Amino acid sequence: MLAVALALVSCNNDKVEVYRIPKEGIKVAMQNGPEGLTPARGNPAHWTKPGGWKEQPLSEMRLGSFKVDGSSAASADVSVIAFPGEAGGLISNINRWRGQLQLAPLNEDQLAQTTQRTEVDNVPTYLVDFQTAENDPKPSRILGAVLQAANRTWFVKMTGPPDLIESQRQTFLEFVKSFRFTSPPGTESSAPAVSTKPKSTNDE
Repeated sequence: MLAVALALVSCNNDKVEVYRIPKEGIKVAMQNGPEGLTPARGNPAHWTKPGGWKEQPLSEMRLGSFKVDGSSAASADVSVIAFPGEAGGLISNINRWRGQLQLAPLNEDQLAQTTQRTEVDNVPTYLVDFQTAENDPKPSRILGAVLQAANRTWFVKMTGPPDLIESQRQTFLEFVKSFRFTSPPGTESSAPAVSTKPKSTNDE
């Protein structure tokens, strides 16, 4: 279990594209998200896709999906999902990610020691960095961000081999920092955001 770096820096990658998600939500396959919740609707967000990240087809769960290729055929997966309200609470969702790595759940005190709190576009954001046990036969690592926007919670997660995740750690943090929410806190946007970049799979 590793701590996420304290600083988020602006993206220096020259090959970036701005994307948006649709205002209307998508039905959710619940196996990877908080149990019993349906997807958030409204309040679209913008983000900046790092160069080298490949868009993947959206599933029923995902509002954003990317593949990051590494050496020796290794790859990492990046997902963006959103759920209404607190989506079951911060600790339950962090422990859900830990369970995916066969790690023991955290209590409240441990959670405070292993998360880094920051803000992205004035939205409280919690960053985590978890890795499978040292002797795990299939080592894996998760970089995660929980963004608690008005009336919904966003989850951004990168999963893959530890070495590849380490090489992409700063890029992931820059991706999280690029999120922009079109509705001010406590309001709903009445019109979708407009991008001047090529249309992406995040567009309806």
